[in-house]
Amino acid sequence: MELIEIWRVLQVILGIGLVIFVHESGHFLAARWCKVRVDVFSLGFGPKLWSTTRGDTTYQVALVPLGGYVKMAGEEPGEDGEQSPDDLRSKTVGQRFLIFSGGVIMNVVFGLVIFPILYWVGIPFIQPLIGSPTPGGPVWNAGLEEGTRVLEINGQSVATFSEILNEVALGNPNQCDLLIQRPGQEQAEEISIAPTRSVERGLFELGFSPSVDPTGAVRVTPGGAAELAGVGSDYRLISIEEALPGESFSRTLARLSAPGLPITADFLTSDDLEVTTSITPTPVEQEMPPVLGVSPVANLVTGVRPGGGWEQLGGTRLQLGDRLLAIGDFPIYSSEDLREALAVAPPQSELLLRRTGQSDYAAKDLITVTLLSPSTLNPNDLALGADLDGRSVNVFPRSAAETAGLRDGDEILQVNGVTVGPEAPLLTTLRANTSAGEAISVLIRRETSAGAEELELTVTPTALAPMSYGLNLKRADFIYRVSNPLEALALGTTSCFKFLKDSWLTLQGIVTKRVPGKNVGGPIAIGVIAHSFASVAWTKFFFFLCVLSMNLAFLNVLPIPLLDGGHLFFLLIEKLKGSPVSDRIMGYSQLSGLVLIGFIFIYILYQDLERTFF
Repeated sequence: MELIEIWRVLQVILGIGLVIFVHESGHFLAARWCKVRVDVFSLGFGPKLWSTTRGDTTYQVALVPLGGYVKMAGEEPGEDGEQSPDDLRSKTVGQRFLIFSGGVIMNVVFGLVIFPILYWVGIPFIQPLIGSPTPGGPVWNAGLEEGTRVLEINGQSVATFSEILNEVALGNPNQCDLLIQRPGQEQAEEISIAPTRSVERGLFELGFSPSVDPTGAVRVTPGGAAELAGVGSDYRLISIEEALPGESFSRTLARLSAPGLPITADFLTSDDLEVTTSITPTPVEQEMPPVLGVSPVANLVTGVRPGGGWEQLGGTRLQLGDRLLAIGDFPIYSSEDLREALAVAPPQSELLLRRTGQSDYAAKDLITVTLLSPSTLNPNDLALGADLDGRSVNVFPRSAAETAGLRDGDEILQVNGVTVGPEAPLLTTLRANTSAGEAISVLIRRETSAGAEELELTVTPTALAPMSYGLNLKRADFIYRVSNPLEALALGTTSCFKFLKDSWLTLQGIVTKRVPGKNVGGPIAIGVIAHSFASVAWTKFFFFLCVLSMNLAFLNVLPIPLLDGGHLFFLLIEKLKGSPVSDRIMGYSQLSGLVLIGFIFIYILYQDLERTFF
């Protein structure tokens, strides 16, 4: 392990330990303030790794770093013996309330102190800009373009990209009211969008990724193809000659890198000089499994943007689930094929499609639509997805399938004698027969000018190393800084209560099943996130520690026995009834609390392991 990596791991351990220390110090200081004897001050649980005794208190670091505790005299229910003046049981309800709430108070104080300092110094964040919209998603349907700035969501101002995600996930699931500023426009605009629930995360989203740097700033991989071609890390991309109309930078690179084709890119140097550079991709050295090298064709209509020209085509309305087959003489197997066909197809070209529900296994009922002017249709107004129920494939360049003679649009009928169909989907069948890397028999059907023909090919799956230009656009990062100390103090105070509120809304969402429990993070997730933030900047790392501190404060006030909130709950009961809760009830409640916390911990740990390793 490199020295820098060892330091980051040490940072994570010390940072999380700091948050725990702050919490336990709150109990310790409150106990000392109320003249209660503290027997043990421990960071961690289990066997002690180090300890020292000062006065009546043993200070120790224990083996399991998942929390800590302060053991006070008279704290355990059912303790025998006379009460001494420094015994917890001898203190008033108000004093004990202060002692048990001391940890939560210190966690909040930590945020109130550190948040303003961080905002004053400056924290790296991603700008609240709309990146590449997910085709068919809410933002895509609303017609918002890349680079649109989000100013407010549901009346709450947003300054960073993560705030957009939080406000949408925890806000109104039926409607998001946005205040936006379109690229190149000075006037703000109000728009309402209905979010959708993400299939992968289960959270409500608007469907867009973080934006790339608006100025075209590039990230150059050390030793990569772009650096070898002379591209500097301070260059800004102007254009790529081989890009198709309306095609994003990432889609252009993916399309051209697959066959290993060079690109011709125009850059602006730091001296404002325009340079043109040719970059040829190089293989990425990494372990790859053996594959056939095909994917299902992506010509399935999954979204039609309202207001675009695709809604009505010569009296025919496109429907979700339609399969686009060809425009004139140009077959369509992907969105890139659609872009190329629209760019070169002459007027009065015919669009051939198969209507919804007609799969490769059914009668091929076709519909022909005349396109008066194909070049006027915007391919970005149509979302195409993979036809996972079909058998027709795209063939990867440089793959075993291409070497064996497969072509784009071929229909795979059988793999090693297994018929591809509803009982044996294409991708599942291929994975089952290619993982060993042994030669397989593939029966295909190919459409030719003379009609359909069936061919049997033998293919030996091989590893397919991806090609890379060593070039990417930087994210739209910026330093969020407040120059006025008083404004930083106000913003830090607001942030503390905002994150406490978000914790409450998250718990509420989990109970109502609006927020899936799989999104809850435990010790592994905390470590992974802390490590990633420590890799960015110390201010980003301490920002995470402040957020963690707020979450710890919120969790500890929940009325669960064994937690601080459980003790506070029983103190309120004692205040109302005029006497403490019996040792018997206290013992049963703490046992039930232990079981509940154990189940919660096991569930969170399971989610951590599944998310991180599986």
